[in-house]
Amino acid sequence: MSIIYDINRVFNGYLSWIVLLTAVVAYLLPNFFAWLTPYIAYLLQFVMFTMGLTLTAQVFIDVFKQPIKVLLVSVIQFLWMPLAGFLVAVGFNFPPEIGIGFILLGACPGGTASNVMTFLANGNVPLSVSATTVSTLLAPLLTPLFVVLYAGATSSIHIEFMPMFISIIKIVLVPIILGIVINYFVGTKIESVKVVCPTIAAIAVLVIIMAVTAATKDSIQASGPIIFLACLLQNVSGYIVTYGICKLLRIDIASRRAMQIEVAMQNSALATTLAKAHFTPQAAVAGAVFSIIHNFTGSIFAGFCRKNDEKSKAENV
Repeated sequence: MSIIYDINRVFNGYLSWIVLLTAVVAYLLPNFFAWLTPYIAYLLQFVMFTMGLTLTAQVFIDVFKQPIKVLLVSVIQFLWMPLAGFLVAVGFNFPPEIGIGFILLGACPGGTASNVMTFLANGNVPLSVSATTVSTLLAPLLTPLFVVLYAGATSSIHIEFMPMFISIIKIVLVPIILGIVINYFVGTKIESVKVVCPTIAAIAVLVIIMAVTAATKDSIQASGPIIFLACLLQNVSGYIVTYGICKLLRIDIASRRAMQIEVAMQNSALATTLAKAHFTPQAAVAGAVFSIIHNFTGSIFAGFCRKNDEKSKAENV
């Protein structure tokens, strides 16, 4: 069991570098990983299942303990991030096939990596977990709604609400509910399995990144550095907008950090899966690049927060 904890610590401490290495290898050797593409949806379903398997009643209790904060995260996330994606797509004048990927990315819920980054940033972890859970459960309705709202009004690509809604139900909601049900009935008997879940889920996400990067190499190469800048702007805007709102509402520092990370770090794996299922391979480029960007900025943000805390603690000694 100690080996599992060691692996978890490695993932937590070097997540950004592991993601970068994974993406670089897949980019350089696309033919070696391209065969994984048909299994992306199944891998994401597995990640969602492990998320459900680790959810306890305490997570939902935490929602009711701080409902305003959890609700505020979802409001900012689903109102600002799709709009940010729209602004990026229009501002950089991306072709509709690529631009829709930014809108789809912004309309997705928070990613599970946000919980790790919140922990590393000395943030409010229960709030982060609760917010991720709530935004993920809202995704089947809100994700296709905002994609249709923004992308449908700005591009000639035909977009239908119901097929995307059904896809998210299958990929996100069903696996999570299945995990929750299993955890409820036999959770105490599978504690050793649940300990391994975060590591296995992290590995599954890395495989998804490999598959998506390999499949979108040509599109990434054709877009050039501009696609990285666009993803960076959308990501950083989440931190800035959330910070401003939290400061205005005088939200405590630990909760503010959790909310900033939760809004800025999207479920890029879901975005790429939906892009490939409902649009074109070019639409998956934003999600593929964003998975690299948001892990880097997240780790930098977490490191800055920890150093700031250490400095404040030293000054108060």
